[in-house]
Amino acid sequence: MLVAMGVFGWLAWTSREEPGIGLVAGRPSSTATSAIPDERFELLAAFQAPEYSPNPATPQVFRAAMAKYTQQDYADAARALRTVADSKPDLAAARFYLGISLLLSDNRIAGIQELRTLTMSGDNPYLERARFYLAKGLIAERDIPRAQQQLQDLIAQHGDLEKQATALLTQIRSS
Repeated sequence: MLVAMGVFGWLAWTSREEPGIGLVAGRPSSTATSAIPDERFELLAAFQAPEYSPNPATPQVFRAAMAKYTQQDYADAARALRTVADSKPDLAAARFYLGISLLLSDNRIAGIQELRTLTMSGDNPYLERARFYLAKGLIAERDIPRAQQQLQDLIAQHGDLEKQATALLTQIRSS
């Protein structure tokens, strides 16, 4: 809980706000990305929700939240997963699917924060996927330098998403 509060405090302290626009902390000005059409960002940031395979060893409250996720009710899933993540901060699956649900329910800034928290927590079974979807959220927010960093970190892991991350990084650089 203290780690989450610390991360939230850091993000709040370093983030910049412009009226009506949710900005990611330290995002560069729009001059670097103004030549790229919005449709291009939307295409690069788009993704299908990662599949969830039920695990009877997980807490019932998590499985109930994930029932909403599998029904593609991401807003309700996010509310339920927030409760789980707050009560069980060591359950990486709750943080991961909470971040995904927030991204898919148009609450990108909160989704980015959840996935960033998960990537900063160190080695966990969701680290590679969290980096990938964090990069997608950052692209949607036009924070290309941080998206590139996440993709480079993911490529360095040499995991299952290495080829997808390499292709996405190439597309970002050519945009």
